[in-house]
Amino acid sequence: MKKSLFLALSFIFFGNALAQVTQINANKSLHGVAQINNTLAIFDSGVDSSIWVSDGTKAGTIQISDTIKSIGSGGVLNGKYIFKGLSPHCGMELFITDGTKSGTHILKDINPGMGNSQPQITTIGASYDYIYFAAVTPELGCELWRSDGTPGNTTLVKDIGVSITSGIDSNHFSLGQVGNTFIFTATTPATGNELWQTDGTPGNTSLLKDIDPGIISSNPNLFYPLKNMALFNTKASNGINNEIWRTDGTPGGTVLIKNNIVPGFAPFTFFHVFKDRAYFLINDGVHAGDAMYSTDGVDASTTHTSFLKDLGSPTLFGSGLLANAVNLPDKFIFPYYDLDFMTALTTKNDLYQCDGTATGTKVFKSFSLDNTNFPLIYTSISFDIVTKTINYPLFKGNFYFAADDSIHGNELWLSDGNNTNILKDINPGPEDGITSGSFLFASSDLFFAANDGVHGNELWRTNGTQAGTSMVQDIFPGNHNADPSLQFINNGKIFFGATDASPADSSVTDLYVVDGIFSSLPVGLLDFTVTTKGADAILHWTTSQEINSRDFTIQSSDDAQHWNNIGTITAAGNSSVQKNYTFSDLGVMNSGKSVVYYRLTQSNRDGKNIYSNVIFIKLNSTNQWNVQMLSNPLFNKVELILSGVKGEANIFVNNINGQVIYKKQIQNQNGFMTLPVNLPGGVYFLVVTNNNEIKTIKFVKN
Repeated sequence: MKKSLFLALSFIFFGNALAQVTQINANKSLHGVAQINNTLAIFDSGVDSSIWVSDGTKAGTIQISDTIKSIGSGGVLNGKYIFKGLSPHCGMELFITDGTKSGTHILKDINPGMGNSQPQITTIGASYDYIYFAAVTPELGCELWRSDGTPGNTTLVKDIGVSITSGIDSNHFSLGQVGNTFIFTATTPATGNELWQTDGTPGNTSLLKDIDPGIISSNPNLFYPLKNMALFNTKASNGINNEIWRTDGTPGGTVLIKNNIVPGFAPFTFFHVFKDRAYFLINDGVHAGDAMYSTDGVDASTTHTSFLKDLGSPTLFGSGLLANAVNLPDKFIFPYYDLDFMTALTTKNDLYQCDGTATGTKVFKSFSLDNTNFPLIYTSISFDIVTKTINYPLFKGNFYFAADDSIHGNELWLSDGNNTNILKDINPGPEDGITSGSFLFASSDLFFAANDGVHGNELWRTNGTQAGTSMVQDIFPGNHNADPSLQFINNGKIFFGATDASPADSSVTDLYVVDGIFSSLPVGLLDFTVTTKGADAILHWTTSQEINSRDFTIQSSDDAQHWNNIGTITAAGNSSVQKNYTFSDLGVMNSGKSVVYYRLTQSNRDGKNIYSNVIFIKLNSTNQWNVQMLSNPLFNKVELILSGVKGEANIFVNNINGQVIYKKQIQNQNGFMTLPVNLPGGVYFLVVTNNNEIKTIKFVKN
């Protein structure tokens, strides 16, 4: 069964799973659309478009309006959900709900009476204090409006089209945000549909750039955050090719990044950001296949936007493959599926890796050339709406994916970026165990849909081990498919839709929760290192995000088996920005030990604990100093251990011609160290000087 790739920019939820499930609603096909607070979530019905609320219990899952129907998108603002709806009393308008029946009503009758103000295909954008949306009135046509959730402050931003001429083309309407500036697409007879900007006031709402000068429309779309900018797609002036632009919210800062892109099946070019560069796959009309590029968003020059590698014959949907990528500390992994349209045969069915270099962009692992299954990564994605950044937290140090190795069928795999193994042959033999792409991560378990060949497609879970991988419950008993669709976690409950035997209609689903109390992943740990300063060991660690974190307990060990608590540091609690921590193990260099191991125990406010990876430091027991490389040849980072260094030392990395390409000066620093240098493949020399002595190590970067 062919799976489609998708980028789930949504909340990242984690939990502590138990064994069974509870049905909280039957036969309404409820789908979660918004979480308005930590207790309540809003749903709409796939059966009759009715609006519901749930706290995760059967008694607390209720329909909150008898007449209002959902017709499209919405946004959360100040704990309320504002959405496009339909009522027999007012037509298609904006509605608002706080999760109660009395608090669910029309926001404002923008097109009075039974007139419709809401085009069904336009989207709603939420900023800090307002939502922005398109609305139609008889006097103005379709224009840009905004609301703070009150009728009085639900107002027209600007009459762009003048009089009844519409300034918003509802077929080509996109919204985005750069800093405090809201960017959107608007149309005039003189410019066509182009890029505009607003701060919500008429005087500061204006054309940002006429990308295709004159009446030709560039139709900007798919605004994607990159640092303090937004990348977006446009249609070239010839009406055929595509282009990539970026904007920082100013006319001068809106510049072309890449042109002459031959369109494929996908209407957009998708982006993946790794270490402040955006990567994309296109048919550039020059290279034979899907050409991989990267950009830092500055401009179109080769210094800032460059070709990386030709991956294969054009797939016509190659750009969408990067939407399924996952970041590791030193590289990112993405699927690449190449179909020869002349023969209808698959020529590539791989996971690729990319470290930002041409030599480092290569096959990570190949799979069966069966063209009905290609690798699907179970990405765990966290989007910070304030910083406009995307994180990819790993589950217990691994990423997980479904793939077919031609022996086991399509099954669940895991990898830490180096070691890659099948987790479990769920449907033994060559039959597929994974037949759909539904999943949700929890701190102790990954929940996913799977078929063991006996019970049909049901809800499964894994703690990352083969023994800990099992079916949660046979919801549709026997060899029938419950087809679980995992949604999110709220109020401590994991919500998912599934179908049972009543009625035996797979198009109508029930709403379930997994029994137990679930909580968010406390910390995204970016790194954990140890160095020395004098007689002390200095531990450093960095978190990318923290949710309900309480503290870090630092533990040491002589054998990496028996652990002692040596200190505690209070955590940030809740944070979506990078946090740095330091702890000193005083006097350990004089302890007489040969090696000391360290790990962190991160404790959540709900009492749950998560352990870090184990690191170590070799202690100096002689007067001789030394330097060791952890691997040679090396594939990724330059990692080394210094011991016995006293006073000032200098670390150099030289190329084969003797040129210095990296230099670092340290003072009384020993222990494990990673050099922040990105090397292409070749031969290099590590040179370390200390007290007029030199140590040189020749190494190879693959």
